[in-house]
Amino acid sequence: MMTVSVKHFTITALLGMANGHMIMNTPTPYNYHKSSPLLQVNPLSSSSTEIPFPCQGLSTIEEVTTMKAGEPQPVKFTGGAQHGGGSCQFSLTYEYPPPADKSKWKTIYTIIGGCPAGYNPSLPDAAQNLPPTAPDQDGRADSAHCAEADSTEIGCIRSFNIPIPKDVPNGNATFAWTWYNRIGNREVYMNCAPVSITGGSNDHAFFDSLPELFLANVPGECSNKPGVFNIPNPGRFGRVLEPPTPGANGLCPEVLAAPIFEADGAPVPPANNKTGPATTAPAPPSAVPTTLLTITRSVANATLATPYRPVPTPSTPSGSVPSSSGPGRFPCAPGAALFCFDATHFALCGSGVAQERHKLPVADGTKCIDGKIVAA
Repeated sequence: MMTVSVKHFTITALLGMANGHMIMNTPTPYNYHKSSPLLQVNPLSSSSTEIPFPCQGLSTIEEVTTMKAGEPQPVKFTGGAQHGGGSCQFSLTYEYPPPADKSKWKTIYTIIGGCPAGYNPSLPDAAQNLPPTAPDQDGRADSAHCAEADSTEIGCIRSFNIPIPKDVPNGNATFAWTWYNRIGNREVYMNCAPVSITGGSNDHAFFDSLPELFLANVPGECSNKPGVFNIPNPGRFGRVLEPPTPGANGLCPEVLAAPIFEADGAPVPPANNKTGPATTAPAPPSAVPTTLLTITRSVANATLATPYRPVPTPSTPSGSVPSSSGPGRFPCAPGAALFCFDATHFALCGSGVAQERHKLPVADGTKCIDGKIVAA
């Protein structure tokens, strides 16, 4: 019986790859519906001329979406091949047509894992693509959609409320979604939308301070490997929905520790999530200097440091929960960056507290002991 089920899902997956992949449908992208050439579901190509960076070479405006700085922007997708999700970035540029110089694109939000769909660990990789539903008006394949934004359900295409930083410049811009798929060929997808930003800054100081868009799997750039891509230099804002896969960064810069994001503007997941909420660490105090969080792994027998801002020292040791802390909140040990729920699960400490709703599994070959991730 299991063999028949896997065969069925394998056929579905192959059909999805032939007819599907994914596009961003909200905000309205360039060349979405009425224009020629039409926005493609395919990734950017290995040839710089077929489906090129940036934006598939498309820039025909059909509709301009107004975005308000400091408020969330709904981002939605269409597609029949979700490839087990992956990692996504969202970026802006103020140049038009969209520039081929990636330094002109600035990252405003990063999602590690679970974008634009979740990975189902109970299914083989060949069965991760969701069953098809009715195609969109232009014949693009589609699948079931999650009922609520920021859901972490795994049987549907997710949508996200992406916070637009309050200090980005006002004016006309291009908003981009880039996606590194978890399963399948090493690819990067990019769709872009014309937007008008209001309520923000009248200068570019904050925008210029943001990291440039990270780019891989196109000519002249590095390539990653299958798994959850731990996007290097992800910026200040984002969330971790699934832990990065060790080794998935391939020939790109390796970052073994999951990023610690500020919670500025991060949306709160709906209460009825089936697989747990999005993971976003609370914003650290701005007055505290940056130090390093080091996670040691048995693989390659090396350590790797990633930026971390320490939090105030709590008054109680790890593992004891004062009644004033509230349910699901655990005080971290003095100076600890992590809280170990057990040997296989941890959460990042923010403002001296770890929250159970932010709990993550440790990577293969490691364990969590005394507030540290160490080799198993």
